[in-house]
Parts: sequence; C-alpha cells; structure tokens
Amino acid sequence: MEVKPGVFSIMQEKELRLDNRENHKGTTYYPLKHYHGVSIFMEVVEVQKALDELFQGFSVSIENLRSRYCAEEKPYVIRGNKELESILSGFYQKNMAHSELAKAKEYYQIKVVELLLYLNTMTVEDRKEVRPYYYRTQMEKIKEIHAQITGNPQTRFTIEELSSMYEIPLTTMKKCFKDVYGDSIYSYQKRYRMNLAANMLLQDKEKEVQEIAASVGYENPGKFSSAFRSVMGLSPAEYRFRKETFDGK
Repeated sequence: MEVKPGVFSIMQEKELRLDNRENHKGTTYYPLKHYHGVSIFMEVVEVQKALDELFQGFSVSIENLRSRYCAEEKPYVIRGNKELESILSGFYQKNMAHSELAKAKEYYQIKVVELLLYLNTMTVEDRKEVRPYYYRTQMEKIKEIHAQITGNPQTRFTIEELSSMYEIPLTTMKKCFKDVYGDSIYSYQKRYRMNLAANMLLQDKEKEVQEIAASVGYENPGKFSSAFRSVMGLSPAEYRFRKETFDGK
C-alpha cells in the first residue's frame, strides 16, 4: 500500500493493520494477484453512540483507540498471535445457511466488540514494530525478479546472479522479496517449480518424470524427487498414482 508518493508499506499474512485513512494514498497492490482478508470501517462518533446504547455505557473509547494507534503518519501493524488470530478467524464464515443470514449482523457486531476490547487491553509499546518502507524503484525491481524466476522455471538463478542482474543490493533484495512474496527467493523458486511439476504430472501423463524434472531445472531425477517430496509430501510417482486413483474413484 502506498503511504507516501513512491513509498510503500507491506502487510503480511495474519496481521492487523490500523489506519485512520487520512494518510492513505488510495493505491494498493496485490503482488500475487490475490487477497483474502476483511476490512472494518468505522464512523467513530456513530459507532461509539451505538455501542454506548447497546451496553448502557461502553467501557472502550474508540476515539482513544484511534489516538493511540493512529497518531503517526503511518499505519500501525500488529503481528498475528494466537489470541488475535482467534478473534480474526471468526470473521470468516463459510457456507452460512439462509436461515442464519438474519443473525449475521448481530454476530459480526459482537466480533467487532471483541476486537475493540482486545485492542483496548494493549498498549502501543506492547506490539511496537519497526516496519521497513520500500521505494517504488525497489518494488519494481522485485517484481521483475519475480517475473524472471517464474517465467524461466528451467533456469536456476542464484541470489547473487539476480542481485547483479537487477542492480539491487543483496541484503535489500532478500528482505524486500520475502516481505512482498512471503518467502525467501530460494524457497519460493523451489515451491513454484514443484507446483508446476505437480500440474504437469497430472496434465501431461505421457511425460516421463525425468522429462518433467528437466523442464523445471533439475537434470538429476533423484534430486528432483527429493525436492518434490519435501514440498508435496510424496514422490512424483506416488503423487501421480494417488491423484489418478482418487480421480478414478
């Protein structure tokens, strides 16, 4: 998310971001073309009034929470923990029956109250984190690196090669890539290749495992099999056989 012209903040999985929207530039990017999350917007005065009426005086001041967490010119991000994850997971309701839809409003109101109570028990110092910002030029280079490694799965790039190729310091490249894509370059390349291989094992059933291995950068079938098992939990042959058996049933 762009927080200043040409300057970006990155949000990770299972994190909570608090923002008063005053400094939000309105530009948001999704590097993996996918977002799964919940946004809660509050009109502070109206929400406080409603909660005071509902609870005959609510113990939490939403204005104080906003002052506590949104005093700076940048978003406040809380890293996920078990307690927070338990609260947030309740916002994801799947396959809700039609008869239950009428109760949804009250359910989500209670979940918001639970979240507000949690935030009220915390202090900024409890969860304070120094989060790096990245400039547009850095973000563009990281996107190019991602395109390079995903567009050429048969080529195994080292991080030193990528750093030199895109003229970005090695430490910055590794940190920025992990923040943006959620994993190290090495691990991301490996998982991406193994998922490609898994698709080929199912879709190109005439291809031999060795041929599939070569297409994702492994000349040694043994090393490919080991890498595949470490990601998918099965050997290539077992994966193909079990999927075929399951589909057959």
